[in-house]
Order: sequence, then C-alpha cells, then structure tokens
Amino acid sequence: MTTVKAPKYIRENQWAGHPNPLWHRRDKKKVTVLYNMFEQRKSLFMRAYFERNGYNYRDLGRHKAEDVYYGREWGTRMMCNPAYFTSGTFIHALFEIEKKEGLTKEQIVDRFVFVGGGGDCGPCRFGIYPQEYMHIANDAGFMGFRVLIVNPDIVKIPPDPKNSAFTCSIPFLLQFTIAIVLADLIHIGECAVLPYAKDREAAINTLKECEDLLFKAFRNPFFMVTLPIALYKAGKKLAAIPRDKKKLPLIFVTGEVFSNYANGDANYNLRRFIIDEGCEVLPCLFSHRSLYECWRKKVLHRPSIKFSKSIKEKLYWMNFANMETLAIGTILFVFHFFNMFFNQKQFGGKGTMHNLNKLSALAEPYYDKRILGGEGNMEIAEALYYHDKVDGFITVKPFGCMPSSGVSDGVQSKIISMYPDFNFLSIETSGDNEVNILSRVSMMLFKAKQKTHPE
Repeated sequence: MTTVKAPKYIRENQWAGHPNPLWHRRDKKKVTVLYNMFEQRKSLFMRAYFERNGYNYRDLGRHKAEDVYYGREWGTRMMCNPAYFTSGTFIHALFEIEKKEGLTKEQIVDRFVFVGGGGDCGPCRFGIYPQEYMHIANDAGFMGFRVLIVNPDIVKIPPDPKNSAFTCSIPFLLQFTIAIVLADLIHIGECAVLPYAKDREAAINTLKECEDLLFKAFRNPFFMVTLPIALYKAGKKLAAIPRDKKKLPLIFVTGEVFSNYANGDANYNLRRFIIDEGCEVLPCLFSHRSLYECWRKKVLHRPSIKFSKSIKEKLYWMNFANMETLAIGTILFVFHFFNMFFNQKQFGGKGTMHNLNKLSALAEPYYDKRILGGEGNMEIAEALYYHDKVDGFITVKPFGCMPSSGVSDGVQSKIISMYPDFNFLSIETSGDNEVNILSRVSMMLFKAKQKTHPE
C-alpha cells in the first residue's frame, strides 16, 4: 500500500497576490516616483503635476522596442504586447537603476515607487496589470516593491489610505484630465503642421517649444491663469509656421487603446510614419477615449436603474450615472476651454470631440454598445462615419487581441462589403514585426494617394 506523505512546506495565502506596502507620507521626500503613460507627452505634463506638488519624479520615457523583450522574459506567458511593453518598461528601468546608479535591490525598493494604470479597459485586463507589475518586480528580486495604481473612474475611488504619500483623489484626476488635454492639443498641432511644413525640422523644434511652454505653465501653482496665456502663445507659434499649399491624403487611425495611442515603438511610430510618407493623419485624442469610457459605463449600467430591487439600490445606480455624467461634462469643459485659447483652427487643426450618442446610433445595427473591449462599438461607428470622409482608415490592435481582432474586425468585414471603395486596413502589433506591418501600411497609403490624385 502506497503512503502519501504530506509536503514539508505549504505556501500560505498563495492566491492573495504579492504584498504592496504603503508609501508612507513621512517618506515622501526620500522616494522617487517612476511613471510613464503609453504616450510621451502625457507623461511630460504629469511630471508638471508631480513636481508642483513636491514629489521627486522620474519619467521612464517612451516605450522602446527592447522593453517588450523584458516583459516577455519576466512576465506571465501568453500576455498581449501592451502588457509586455508596460511591464517591460517598468522592470527594464529597475535594472538600469541598479546597473548605472550602483544601488542594491533593497535600496531601490526603499527609494522608488511605480505609478501605473489599472488597465481597466477590456475583458482581458481587469486586475492583470497591477499584479503583473508586482509579480515581475518580486520575481526579479525587488521584493516588496511598491506599485500605485491610478484609477480614472471617479465613481470607484476608494477611501484614501491613512498616511499615504499619494492618493488618487478627485483633484488629482482633474489635473490628470488637464495633462491629457494638453498632450492632445500638442498632438493636434503636430498632425496639422508637420505634413505641410516647408521646413520639417524647424516645425518639430517649434512643437518642442510649445511643449516646454505649456509644461512650465502647468507646473506653476497658478496654472489656471498661466495655462490659457501659454496656450494662446503656443497656438500663435504653430500658426506662424510656413506651410506648403498642397492636397494630401487624409488618414484616420483607430483601434485598441494602447496600440492606437502609444505613438512610439509600441505601434511602430505609426502616425509619424504616415506623415513622413506624405499624408496627413487625423489626430487621435485620448480625451475622446476618456469620454467614451465614461459614456460606456453610463450606458452599460443604465438597466441597473430600471431593474433595481430596492430604493437604496436604485439611488446607488442613479448616483453612479450622475457621476459619470459629471465626468463627461468635466472632460468636455476642460477640452473646449483650453482649445478656446489654443484655437486649433488657425493652423488647420482637426481635433474633434464627437457626439458619442450619434456615433453609437450609426453602429447600433451592427455592434451592440454594451459589448465590452477595445474601442467597442466606437470602432465600427468610426468606420461608418469616416468611410467617405478620409482616404484611408487603419485599425490597429495587439496580436491576438480578443475584442479587437476577433470581434471588431469580424464586424468590419460587413462594413467593407457595404462600401467596396473603403480603403480599410487592419494591422496587429506584436512589438517585433515592424517591417511587415509598415510595408502593408505603405501599400494602403499608396492607394490613398491614388484616390487623392487619380492622374
């Protein structure tokens, strides 16, 4: 008879995840915040917030091509490349600090924290990113490294941890919104002036001057006074750039949030590539994406009000809807208020905050607005809206992304059959197939140029 012996060691609380110690208020000055969003300018303007509020801040910079390999080496298997890029950038930075600054792993854990997003944007993401950051940090020897997660949902803000050096409060989220809008306005300028600039290098330098101008204004404690002045000056600077009068193909890019908005190695510098190929690309606004997130949650939970089982439950969901309505109004106000001073029309800017109800109505026969993931019904709505307004339409997503590749592209085939002349291209990013992807984009841009100049 075989006797089964009990194991000598039993791991307790193995499903509780990795510990995430508190960043105590008393340690605020000795700790440096490591931070980067998927787009460089948003990180730049968040730096203004952190520095103005007395934090030590280090921008991790753009996601670089090699970051995805760090993510694959240290991260969980079978993740998507946005997860590998974000976690890879994070762990790559820790190794670089250890190597170049001569700090031990214990000293790095003591002197740094990482602030990141929660990845709360699709069915494949809920809860993955925070645990992935802590997982790779602990596996790489940085035991107990602190990770702070920014939750952009004002409805779900938890109570502030007692004595925490950083809290994701409503004032923080308001300034987070301002940082996003400022980055979007500079992006609008880039898309409008670079394709037509007579001196491309001078135009790039002017854009950098505008970034610096807005950064200094936002870092000022009286930024609500200094920012409008800086935006007015930045708009005038962009309007003064000498431009060629020529007709260029107009390209629209949409898709999964990271692959679409990264604007760097993570999406093969897609928008800059389109501009360099002699086309104009419509600006992609994260402000609009934020608007969609609030709108989607409001729509998703609308039936909860109707089918509530008690007055208390009904009041909860009514408050939820009201808070999302407030968030939508705040985003729209901040964008239009700052754009009033920036005045994008003076240099040909095409940044638009669409009416999401009208867009959703276009997609309703083909894609239910309550289906989660990626851009959801908006990607279909944008295809229907832009099919006769642009010369090329690109949808970009991570390799194997379930909601984008499996769902959205499946519906897009119906849209293409409805409009045979629609110059549509779907591409998937993996972090290491740049030549293949950009060659396909080049062919699509060639067709766009033929539409613009048939002769």
